[in-house]
Order: sequence, then structure tokens, then C-alpha cells
Amino acid sequence: MIDYSSRRNRFSNYCKWFLFIIFLACFGYHAQDIWLRFNQIDTENILSASPMKNKKFSGIVQEVKSSGLSAYLLEEHSVPIVSINFEFTNAGSAHEDEEKQGLTAIMTEMLSDGAGQYDAVTFRDICEEYGIKLGFDTGADEISGYLHFPKKNMNMALKMLDLVLQKPRFEKEYLSLRQQQLKTVIKMSLENPQSILADKFSEFVFAGHPYSRTQADMLETIDNIEEQDMREFMKNHLTSENIIIGVAGDISINETKDILQKIFAKLPKKYSGEKMSEIDLELGGREYNVKKSSAQAITIFAVGGTYRNNIDFYPLYIANYILGGSGLNSRLSQVIREKEGLTYGIYTTLTESDAAAMIQGSYSATPDNFNKARKLLLSEWNKMAKEGAKKEELQQAKDALVSSFNLRFASISGIASMLTAMQKYNLGKDFLEKRNDYIKAVTLQEVNAAAKKYFSITPDFVSIGIETKEKQ
Repeated sequence: MIDYSSRRNRFSNYCKWFLFIIFLACFGYHAQDIWLRFNQIDTENILSASPMKNKKFSGIVQEVKSSGLSAYLLEEHSVPIVSINFEFTNAGSAHEDEEKQGLTAIMTEMLSDGAGQYDAVTFRDICEEYGIKLGFDTGADEISGYLHFPKKNMNMALKMLDLVLQKPRFEKEYLSLRQQQLKTVIKMSLENPQSILADKFSEFVFAGHPYSRTQADMLETIDNIEEQDMREFMKNHLTSENIIIGVAGDISINETKDILQKIFAKLPKKYSGEKMSEIDLELGGREYNVKKSSAQAITIFAVGGTYRNNIDFYPLYIANYILGGSGLNSRLSQVIREKEGLTYGIYTTLTESDAAAMIQGSYSATPDNFNKARKLLLSEWNKMAKEGAKKEELQQAKDALVSSFNLRFASISGIASMLTAMQKYNLGKDFLEKRNDYIKAVTLQEVNAAAKKYFSITPDFVSIGIETKEKQ
């Protein structure tokens, strides 16, 4: 057994890890650069050689119900591991009080700072000893959580989860520490061009909506957060009414029912927050330039997109994949990166939040090459709208999307997360079996109709570093 009392000095190490994790979160567009470089690979050749290429998903997703709750379950008994993924909808940072911004970021970190009879160090030591991974995260729309553990340690894992949800400690000394750490990292982040750009994009595109809140706004309110604020937020937003649950691994239907009954049914019953109002996006050719010197000029561009439940989704998904979503093989990458060498990478992707759906993209270039890259981007954008995709491009996209889907089943935790997403987007419990058929069924006519509809609009551009010197 671990001698818990002898390991209090590990507290400082946990603080350092927290600082590092928040640092990465605040510098999300650094991660984008890493993704761009990593993603510039020949995906089609890799996928064509993958042993997963022609395999069809064969697992059966079951809906388990108990105590007024339901969960999607995929049993996989070949490995003695269990993963539980859950999400509280309409509970993310956009649902914070304007004077308490930063509350969910601090709260989700503090949920691992001890619970019940266990202080923070003891709590983490127990999780380490039993191989338990338990954590929470916040997005704009939701608070998510996960619990991964060896099957033999299920009782202890569930005990720790129950304590976190029912008896978080939220000790004053830890609250003060988290507040200081978050403020320090935000101040560092506000000096970074990519982080500044992300904030300005949100301000510009989502003006007047909670999504427009920035790190600078958060910095002004962090010290307002108190223990009671977190407890009240949990009571109102982390409820059995707005939770969705995915369970995967070495676990049965009856065991899943017990988890619903003994853990999640004990949550507050009534959700007391408000659903997010949808944004009427006014995207279409506007520009906003942040005047700040930078070695690289960086831009985020966007137009309105569509939601998963819309008939246009899969045709647009494929059209976007061809234009800017397939790494080195995309049209944008071929023209702007490979042929002209104007950028390390460029991408487009479909994004969806509770209040807005967009086609969003980004690239960086030296200031003198920035407008050249932008001109080529708009040329290819308009070409996709007017001419659409070619037959061979459609087939290549379908083959890659079908092959890559099977790679998502590489981990039990990934499957549990996917089961949660299936419920969030109302995809149905047979989605894993049918998804590739949805891709295969899309016609060239449908792809080109979607391309014409969505890419006929000129994107909004929010950029930084175009001017090499700040104007006085």
C-alpha cells in the first residue's frame, strides 16, 4: 500500500502539471500549428495500406435504462478495461455568470482536488494505485467527464466518482491556488499572437453572445469566484436531467444499470440553467485585422455551415474534405502549400456548437506572402462553389473517410466518448454500423449542390500580423 502521509510533497508537482495543462488549453492555436504540420501527410496511401481499411464495425450498441436515466453501452470483454464517458449539456463556460467568468475552468480542475474524506494528494494517490483515470473538462457548451479503470478495481473507481460528484472539497487554499495559476497563464497567453487572434475571432464573429467572451474578460472576474459559486453551479447544471452517458469495455448490462442507479441517479434531478440561444451569423466577406507585429501573419476564416441533423451535412462534409479537410491531398494544400510554398499548412473543417454551425479554416504565412495565399484560397473557394468536385475526387474522399472511420475504435475510452457524442447529436444507437453507408450513399450531384450553397459565400477573415509594425 502507498504511504499517503509521506507523499504530501507531491502537491507541488501536481500544481506544475495543472499549470502546464492550462497553458496548453490557453494556447490552443499552438496546438493547431502542431496539428497542421502533423496532418500534412499522405493520408490516402497510409489508409490504403491499413489492415482496418475494409473492415466493417460489428459491435452492438445497446441502450441501457435505469432510474429514469439511459446510457449507450458497447460491451467488449476481450480486455479487462472499462471506460465511462459523460457530458452535462448546457453547462459549459458560456453558461457562467458574466461576473464569474472562469468558474467552470476552475471548478472542473478542483473536482480532482480531493473529495469526501480524501484530500487532494490522497485522492490522486488512490487513483494512481488502482489505475483509475478520472477527470473533467469544460467547453463553451458542456462539462464533460471520464472514468477509466481496470475491471478488477471497479468498486474503488465508482466510489471515487461518487465522492467527486457528491462531496467535492473545494478547499479555500486550492481555490486561491487555481485562481492565481489561471491568471498567470492568461497573462502569458495574452502576449501570444495566436491566442490573441482566437479571442478577436470570437469577439468579431459572436459579438453580443456569450461565445464572444475572451481571456481578458475572464482575467477581470477570476477573483470573484467563491466556493459557494461552484457548489451552486454544480447543483443547477450538473443534473440527471441534462446528462448523457456512454459506457464501453468489460462490463455488462446489469452492471451498467447499477452505475446509473447508484451514481448518476443521485445527482440533482432538475436542471436550472438556460439553453443557449442560437446565433444569427452574419458571415460574408467582412474583415478584421489585429494590428500587432508578428513573424507570421495568421488568419481564421469562416462562413456559415450546417448541423449534423441537416440533410446537407454529409454532402458538405465531403465537399469540405476535398477542399481543405484532407491534409496534403486537399485542393487548398496542393495549390497553396505544395505548388506555391506559401504556408506550412492550411485546413478547413466543419464546426458545430449549440448556437452556431460554421465552415472554419486557418493558415499562416509570412506577411509578404499572406495576401498571395489569400488570393489563391478565395480562387479555390469560388472554384469549388462554381464547378464542384470531380467524380474521381468524390471516390477518393469516400474511400479515405470510410477507411479512417475504423481507426476510431482503437481504444475503449475513444469508443465511450463516441457513444456520448452519438446521443448528443441524436445519431441513433445504430450509427456506428450505418455511418460508412451514409458516406457511400452521397452522390456527386449532392456534393456539388452543397458546395454551391455554402462556398458561394465569401468567408469572414480575422487576421493578425499582416502589418509588420504596429501603428502608433
